Amino acid sequence: MVKQFITMGGGIPMAPYIRPPEATLYRLALYDCHLGETIRSGEEDRLLTSSDIAGDLGIRETTVRRDLSYVAGNGRRGIGYRLYGLHSAIQECLGLREDYPVVRIGTATMLQALEMLIPADSYGVSSVAYFSELPEEVGIVVGERQVAHVTELPNLDPDLDAQIALVACSKTWLEPVLELLLEAGITGAFVLTPKVRLAVPDGMSVRHLRMPCDMKTLAHTCAARGQTPMSITVGEPARSWPVTAAAR
Repeated sequence: MVKQFITMGGGIPMAPYIRPPEATLYRLALYDCHLGETIRSGEEDRLLTSSDIAGDLGIRETTVRRDLSYVAGNGRRGIGYRLYGLHSAIQECLGLREDYPVVRIGTATMLQALEMLIPADSYGVSSVAYFSELPEEVGIVVGERQVAHVTELPNLDPDLDAQIALVACSKTWLEPVLELLLEAGITGAFVLTPKVRLAVPDGMSVRHLRMPCDMKTLAHTCAARGQTPMSITVGEPARSWPVTAAAR
């Protein structure tokens, strides 16, 4: 079996790349966001241990160490990881880079709401293009970016190098939008539109946030706990469900 190797700065041991399980990938993405925020706060030279990460995020230290073994060997007990080097290694493992380009799709109202919730250049992600399904919203400026109509997706500038879209359009536009994204060379979509059944075109990977279903699951959990809400355990992508061929 051919193995790739993750390289790191700061003297951290290198590890052969083996694809992590889905739950581990989700936590690695969480670590990436957490470390990225810490770096942007001006602490990029900081040393931190798996215990530090576990305490910050409410995860077991043994789980953090096991997760990081996929990108950083076993680390150095008692010394920890140099923050910037660890962040870079996690990004390489996830196939990311700083300011990862993402396209956003939805009405201007939805795009503005998402801009407040997830600013365009935050969490290491950069929103490079905005599209609306409403013709009358073409030309509106959201987050310093002009909105285009979704039918213009196939004309997306390939130099933007976007491979993922955040999709929050209406249900009637959802499946056509996925087809248009493929025409644009975008093969990943994180879907916020709460449609229960979704036909996904071949070649497209989708993560679907079904909030009504998640609320019903939470309602059951609260009822089972005597109306005491149970905190959601970090470690599983519980709110984001991969759409497979069986679910089409």
